[in-house]
Amino acid sequence: MSIFVTGTGTDIGKTFFCSLMMAKYAEELGLKYLKPIQTGADSDRVKIMNLTGLNESYFLKNYYTFELPASPHLASEMENTTVDTDELSRHLFSIKDAKILVEGAGGVYVPLNRYYFTADLVEQAKIPLVLVASTELGTINHTLLSIDALRKRDIKVLGVYFIGPENPLRSDNIRTIIEAAEIGLLGTFLLPERKLSRKEFLDKVVKEFDPDRILPDLLFP
Repeated sequence: MSIFVTGTGTDIGKTFFCSLMMAKYAEELGLKYLKPIQTGADSDRVKIMNLTGLNESYFLKNYYTFELPASPHLASEMENTTVDTDELSRHLFSIKDAKILVEGAGGVYVPLNRYYFTADLVEQAKIPLVLVASTELGTINHTLLSIDALRKRDIKVLGVYFIGPENPLRSDNIRTIIEAAEIGLLGTFLLPERKLSRKEFLDKVVKEFDPDRILPDLLFP
């Protein structure tokens, strides 16, 4: 079963979550990674590949790649291209039974073209979803709004994974969201304070991720 990974906004931690999942479970589960639409020169696919050290065979090629680091609708327009959302949704639907982490661009309502949003794509592709959320100030509003928008479309939300630095609001933010939304908590992870080498990431960070190994059964039963 493929899983769509989205966030409550940009730079929330989707790529870091995918890096952790790929590093810990790609070889064991035969898990692959796909970023359908990449905007900007800083490729998430390459970033995860370099951080995890996994062979290129675990990474599917981007469906679209645009130079401008902006929302897909604008990045594509700047290159006189339109994202074929029908074709893209059919492609994702065709791979929904494979074990693939599909990372979206930005959050739930990022436009892929002027009238079509990430939520439309996930709804049409019929892929269950993991929502990555921040632990910082403002996350209660952003996360509950995202969950509400997804549920109104009957998108299956498997749970929320929280990523962010330690702060005084962290524990209560998580508790408030989980209780208010009556949704599953997939886990939480403290962001490293500095950029890590591959060795540091694999030797320390990955070992701290999902210590009870609950995610394979929850996400890929």
